[in-house]
Amino acid sequence: MHKKNANGLMRHPRDSKAWKRFDLLHLEFTNDPSDDFNPFENMSTSHSIWPMVLIPYNRPPWECMKQTSFILSMIIPGKQMVGNDIDVYLEPLIKELKELWFDGVQTYDYSKKEMFTLRAALM
Repeated sequence: MHKKNANGLMRHPRDSKAWKRFDLLHLEFTNDPSDDFNPFENMSTSHSIWPMVLIPYNRPPWECMKQTSFILSMIIPGKQMVGNDIDVYLEPLIKELKELWFDGVQTYDYSKKEMFTLRAALM
């Protein structure tokens, strides 16, 4: 079983509202003492799941680091850690970020009721 997070900060997906709601709705999973997950049906192989999270820094500091501002761009599952092969997964994301940096994309601003060129920088 996982140790509870005392200060309320999100340090692991189990600290999220979605995880807590799932626990409330599905007690059969919550009460399972094994707490194991084996998507590849091989008990001798551990699994690896890498979430790729983007954080938009164009918001005030008290907003950009909130969970609601995070953008989960992809999840990379595998039988083992991705390691140096992670570039294969990142290539489409990097391509889109380059497009946002160099060309931008036309986006609708609902508050102004007009189109504008959205640009982004990777930090």
